[in-house]
Amino acid sequence: MDASTTPPDKETAQKPVKKKIGRNHRFFLRGLAISLPPILTLVIVIWVAGIVNDYIITPTTTTVRYCIAYFTDDSRPRDQFVELENLPPLEYCRKDYLIGKADLDKIDGIEQSAGPRGVSRNKIIPYAWVPFGDRAVPYVDYREVAKRIRASDMPTTAMGLYMELATTRWFKSLFHLSAVAVALTVVALYFLGRFVTARIGAWMVFKFEQNVLARLPVVSNVYSSVKQVTDFFFSERTVDYSRVVAIEYPRRGIWSLGFVTGDSMLEMTVTAGEPLVAILVPTSPMPVTGYTMSVPKSEIVDLNLTVDQAFQFCLSCGVLVPPQQRVTDELLREELGKRLLGDRKLAGFKVQIAPPIPTTQTSTIESQHTTTDEPTDSNGSEPESPNQPPEDSK
Repeated sequence: MDASTTPPDKETAQKPVKKKIGRNHRFFLRGLAISLPPILTLVIVIWVAGIVNDYIITPTTTTVRYCIAYFTDDSRPRDQFVELENLPPLEYCRKDYLIGKADLDKIDGIEQSAGPRGVSRNKIIPYAWVPFGDRAVPYVDYREVAKRIRASDMPTTAMGLYMELATTRWFKSLFHLSAVAVALTVVALYFLGRFVTARIGAWMVFKFEQNVLARLPVVSNVYSSVKQVTDFFFSERTVDYSRVVAIEYPRRGIWSLGFVTGDSMLEMTVTAGEPLVAILVPTSPMPVTGYTMSVPKSEIVDLNLTVDQAFQFCLSCGVLVPPQQRVTDELLREELGKRLLGDRKLAGFKVQIAPPIPTTQTSTIESQHTTTDEPTDSNGSEPESPNQPPEDSK
């Protein structure tokens, strides 16, 4: 059975039918493309802020609070106090408070002067102490903290109580305390950097790393890796990405984008016999990672691209092409004109690339007949060749 006799319905059934995206789906995808970048940006910012808060701000704030509580701690050992039953209850602790042994005579005088009316609370407050384990704190400090937090969140130690008291007594809120803690951290890091920059500071750090950290079994491996990463990001030597080039990688005829980071190593340059350039070939869609390779200077092509445009090109997997690098007829003629003349200063030169004249098979055959057929005279005989000798007359 001939192919031309195949029914048309069977031919169309074999071809896959492409489903077009409806207008509603297209609008949904456009809306998703517009809304996802700000949402993801907000999520990343919140995630980074949470990390900074959990690992930098909170430990620093806790340290500042502990230092303030250590110097403002008025607690005393519990064995210096006794419990009296005939005293009135106080706010937030009822009758669960103590009286110092040295103040018992004053309390007896207050009770005798009060008479049958009973002792007033205001007169007991200066002598009341609230127990916290093996320590006791003044009732005034306890009441100041109990007013602000719930009973379930109340600290169980005297140091915890004064850490909470440091926030309200010395600072208006925890935000102000955190701001002061971050400022103190920045100042401390600045002076630490100045100390390490000096010779004696650098010597002390070097000795500590070599004699202490390098000898610990597990810490030495982790510390060496972390130090390499931090030195790469925070050292004064920065990676120069100011030059964007193109190289033939991974094989001839395939071009890849690359960032020049500097000169290559000495032994490789001597072996190659010409200057080599260290190039980072980024990977898409994560241009911060890639491959480092040494390429001869004669085999690289400098591109008219900025670093930001090159990163956008890699992040978009080649979708976002800079305007000056888009292949258009005008830019193509201009670049070809520069290459043909060998002068890159002629920025406005354009080459007129005329399209080829279409020719048909009939005209080609006719031209071949016209050029190959020899002319004849009027009698229809072929003309004699000038080099052909004349025939002898008989």
